[in-house]
Amino acid sequence: MNELADYKRTSIKKKYGQDFPEGILDVIETDYPERYSLMLEGRTSITTLFSSEEWINIFAKSRNSFRSHIQRINLTRKYS
Repeated sequence: MNELADYKRTSIKKKYGQDFPEGILDVIETDYPERYSLMLEGRTSITTLFSSEEWINIFAKSRNSFRSHIQRINLTRKYS
C-alpha cells in the first residue's frame, strides 16, 4: 500500500515540477530526503539540519527554478 502512495506522490510531483517553480521545501525533499523526513517527523529543527553552504545551495536552486519559471511565462506570453 505504501508503494501505491509513493507512486501517486511522485506522479503528482512530476506534474507539479513542470507547472510551478521549486520551493525551498521541494529542493530539500529532492536533495536531502533523509533530513526532510526528520523535519516532517519533528525530530529536529530545520535550522540545525543544514550547514551554511548547504543553505546557500538550497536557496540558489530554488531561486534558479523561479527565474526559469518566469522566463517560461514571459516566452509563453510573447508567443501566444
